[in-house]
Amino acid sequence: MDCFNLAGKTAIVTGAGTGIGRSIACMLAKHGADVMACDLNKDGAAETAEMINKLGTKGIAFTMDVADEDDCKAMAAQAVSALGRIDFLYNNAGTISMNTIENMPVKDWDIIFRVNCRGVFLCSQAVIPQMKKQGEGRIINTASQAGKTGLKLLTHYCATKAAVIGFTKGLALELAEYNIRVNSFCPGSVMTDMTRREAQWASEINGGEPEEILKEWEKAIPLGRYATPDDIAMAAVFLASPYADYMTGQAINVSGGQEMH
Repeated sequence: MDCFNLAGKTAIVTGAGTGIGRSIACMLAKHGADVMACDLNKDGAAETAEMINKLGTKGIAFTMDVADEDDCKAMAAQAVSALGRIDFLYNNAGTISMNTIENMPVKDWDIIFRVNCRGVFLCSQAVIPQMKKQGEGRIINTASQAGKTGLKLLTHYCATKAAVIGFTKGLALELAEYNIRVNSFCPGSVMTDMTRREAQWASEINGGEPEEILKEWEKAIPLGRYATPDDIAMAAVFLASPYADYMTGQAINVSGGQEMH
């Protein structure tokens, strides 16, 4: 039996316009799922939807702000209208910045919580009624090893990802009786544009060349390399598959062992 065959299943992926979100959306499509690619960036969402269609499943684009309640309600309604049901919600949209706590503007703290926490809450809230109606569903959240171990200059980001892990556990208990599983995965360092921006910020704050900073960060990974977005997407597909049927409330490390340092 091919437990990774997701034909007939549907998914919503937020932050699907680039990076990990795009890889998750396309990996789900490769395994047969129809996918609604959501992003604040209209062009990015459209490009991902086109990639999904080329993979042979149905891809639709939806432009939204995950922290806007009306957008989230519209997201769920559009998914049901276009795809018929909502089997999986991937709360992947997120943002990041870098600073010391002493120098961090309050607005930066508020922005990161608005997207990384409020967005996960609102998107989950929007799809739960449909999942209850179906008698099943899965909510899968992108957390981070930063929510478990802490990182310098990313205190606000660490706080949001720890919150996502806590939200995952609480919601998993709340929805277990409805056959809705809630899990999260915790990437380590992934080679994306976001990581390159972090290296640039670290260079501006502490000095050093961004490329050298990236090399130093890579040395801290026991498996010896950065994750690719597809490395993360494969774990995300696992959490959608029947192989994860008996899992809920979990925060799975996908980090090359990085959190062991």
